[in-house]
Amino acid sequence: MPIIQCDIREGRTEQQKRALAREITRVVHETIGAPVEYIYVLIRETPGLHHVKGGEHLPDFVAEPSKLRRTANKAPAE
Repeated sequence: MPIIQCDIREGRTEQQKRALAREITRVVHETIGAPVEYIYVLIRETPGLHHVKGGEHLPDFVAEPSKLRRTANKAPAE
């Protein structure tokens, strides 16, 4: 069973996280042929302070308005 762990900064919408999990599942299935029902995706959210790049803490995530509109137009997966 493939277990995919995805760490992101807090602030994405539920719809964005559903889309992320759906697309990760699709890519894993298409790439390695794992059955969809055996693919496990774990999304962990933490504040920007917990993400450090080059010794600098990242700010909290704030969505760009153009990306919010694009994601909002996609139907959520059931």
